[in-house]
This record gives sequence, structure tokens and C-alpha cells, in this order.
Amino acid sequence: MKKMFFFDIDGTLIDCKNGIDYIPETTINSLNKLKENGDMVFLSTGRCRCFILDDVISYPFDGIVSCNGAYVEYKGKEVYKKVIDSKAIKLTHDLAKKYNWLYYFENSDKIYALDKEDKKHINFRDNWKMKPETIYDDFDFKNVETYIGMVVLNNESEIEILQETLSPYFYIQRHQHGLSFDLTIKGESKGQGIRKMIEYLGLDMKDTIAFGDGRNDLEMLESVHLGIAMGNAASETKEVSDYITVDVQHDGITYALKEFSFIKND
Repeated sequence: MKKMFFFDIDGTLIDCKNGIDYIPETTINSLNKLKENGDMVFLSTGRCRCFILDDVISYPFDGIVSCNGAYVEYKGKEVYKKVIDSKAIKLTHDLAKKYNWLYYFENSDKIYALDKEDKKHINFRDNWKMKPETIYDDFDFKNVETYIGMVVLNNESEIEILQETLSPYFYIQRHQHGLSFDLTIKGESKGQGIRKMIEYLGLDMKDTIAFGDGRNDLEMLESVHLGIAMGNAASETKEVSDYITVDVQHDGITYALKEFSFIKND
């Protein structure tokens, strides 16, 4: 029976913090072997399509669970989407202006921001390899369709304000590093997105395997049949996983695929 493998991007397929902003050749070889076996390989990411690095999106994945599950596509065709309420966008905008935060709201083609000329934004944009041509700061809150948000604070004391104000609309998930947070629509998750994909394909969750490292991977690793945490994963992510492999720098994906005999040793 064919298996379906779902891979997070940051900290799993790549590791920008350690200079790995492309899928390592050893990992590509392993993905190719899975496809040769008749298995399917998918991305499962918090990023929207236009925020995915070219060196990652160029690989022929069968589909993408993006925006932490709020937008799902198979072979380029939309399978599922959930849109952020315009009131939540406006509220985030007002908070960001008041406290000098960065924010981003994303769909497949565009990223909406407070001020694309802001120096903090430019630094964050470049660190996370956002494409400048996809970013817009002049838009109507009521006429944009987005599936995930992100916010960057200035200090730890602002986390309480963020939680109190935006938690009615979003699951607020802190990234592995710094003061940036995913704003995932309430009720959505990578696990939910994977279920939508599996339903669309008419297949079974018992044939799903996922790799992840972040706090936004918790539901995914709990939902699939086999959840594998990277060695560099957050402690909460490791706790819910079925297996912990080594980190990106030590070919954690390939190591685990061989451990479970999904691919053969060369």
C-alpha cells in the first residue's frame, strides 16, 4: 500500500538558522526513492505558497498543506481553504500600529504587511527569504483573502497583550526562535489539513507519516499514523512524536526513513 509522507519546511527540510536554505541533496535522493517506491510526498508548512523558497517549491511534491492547514492543494488544484475574518486582520493591524509590531497576512500569491519600507520588516523579510515582490502594504481589510497571519513582537512582556486580544480568532503559536508567532485560524491545523488531503484522495490516515520540528507541528504529528520529530525540534513537539530522529544538519529525514525501512540503505 502506498504511503503518504508530509514534511514541514523550516527546521525539517531546511534550516535557515544554520545556513541550509535548500533541501540537501541527500534528502532529495531520499524523496526520490520514496516516489520510485510509489509513495507520495507532500509539503506541510505554515508558509503560504509564495513564501516557500524557490529551492524547495521546485521539487515535484504531490501537494501542499500550507498556512498551517488552512489552504490545501493537490497537484496545483485547490482542495480546501479557510479564510481569515477581516475583523481579525483589522484588529491585528491596529495592535501593530499601537505597539510597533510587524504583521503579515498571507495567501498563495500575496503577503500583506503594515509597512514594507520599515527597516525591521526588511530585516525579517530577508532573514526568512520573503520575496519582496509578493509583499503589499496598501490594501482594503474587507477585500483581501488570507489563510494565515504572523506577528513579530518587540519584547516578552507583549506576549500577554497578543494572547488576550487575538486568541478569540487565532491559535497563537510561537516560532522556535525569536519573538515571531503564527496566527493560525481557530479550528485549523496541519493535522486538519492532512485529513482534508486524505479525504480528497480517498485514502486512509493509517498510511500517513509526517516529519516536523515546531510547535505548529504538534497536531500534525499526533494526527498521522507515524509522527517523527527532528532532533532540533521543540521539546513539546518531541513529547507528542512517535520517534525522534537526528537534526537537519545530520540528515534526520534520511536517517529515519532508513530506520523504518521506507527506503533501503545504499
